[in-house]
Amino acid sequence: MNLRFSLLCSLILLLCTCGLAQGEIRWTINMNTDQILQTDKRVFNSLEKDLVTFLNNQVWTEDQFEPEERIEATLFFTISEQTETSAKGDGAQVAIPNAFKATVAIQSLRPVYGTGEKTPVLNTLDKQVEFTYRQGEGVQYSEQSYISDLGSVFAFYSYIILGLDYDTFSPLGGEPLFQKAQELYNRLPTNITNDVNNGWSSNGKQRNRYFLMENITSPRMLPLRRAYYAYHRTGLDLMHQDQVAGRNNITLAVEDAQKANQAYPQSVYAQAFVDAKRDEIIEIYKGATGAEQNSVIQSMSRLDPSKSSAYRKIRMRSAPSRSASRAPVGQNRSIGRKQ
Repeated sequence: MNLRFSLLCSLILLLCTCGLAQGEIRWTINMNTDQILQTDKRVFNSLEKDLVTFLNNQVWTEDQFEPEERIEATLFFTISEQTETSAKGDGAQVAIPNAFKATVAIQSLRPVYGTGEKTPVLNTLDKQVEFTYRQGEGVQYSEQSYISDLGSVFAFYSYIILGLDYDTFSPLGGEPLFQKAQELYNRLPTNITNDVNNGWSSNGKQRNRYFLMENITSPRMLPLRRAYYAYHRTGLDLMHQDQVAGRNNITLAVEDAQKANQAYPQSVYAQAFVDAKRDEIIEIYKGATGAEQNSVIQSMSRLDPSKSSAYRKIRMRSAPSRSASRAPVGQNRSIGRKQ
């Protein structure tokens, strides 16, 4: 009897533990369906719940993340239209059941060591998300085979978020995660990778998921991969002790990012970097020396030419406040796991 009771308790404990499993990323999801007028909106309420369940409970690595270590990510998911097709060649458009197009904006955050502040690591916009969803079916994904478009899209971005985060804690530390993203792509059916409109095609727009993955894994972009570590670990994380040394390392990281962009012009990876860091860099260099300002203005204007006027205004800014050199305030988390 005691043995049976012990086994029963162990089983209950195991089930409870599995039920409480949480992924490495803590997602905040904002869904907008205002552009969809005719579809029953209850399907989108179901979709939002399924996304929350999938994204916040899926485990992507074998590493153990404490609750306070989970990466913070925000998803803005705007369903723009229901997919349509021509009906019998007469030119009329007919909605395809359960098929939609969406725009996805994603931002991930990383804590700044020794402070209560956080810095954006990824800030990207994806306008080519096409998916099918039936109410109650959940969001499905498998590491062995392709199951669904929606599951593949968010698994891909989860690997990218994790890979970039790991790169900030150790040089090229995100390599296994980026390889996972590559393996995910390799499992996609050819009819999907050949479709120039769904964000997976090498023949499509350069600001898509394929090119983000290709850029990150390209040898030409290794200086930018290394810059993520220098910028965060030897730059931002040092500034609570020595702002001058930390800022100097950030300057070197920005220069390396510019060199990578020079080797691979118009890279979506470099664009994701400047979209995440633009405002932060401007704040950091408010009180820098003239030489540092000139260096970063030159590098960032080449990296982000459409915003060059914003960088030139750094020279006209006053000295920074105590917290001006860092990111928006938030709670800190331990970083010992990834050092």
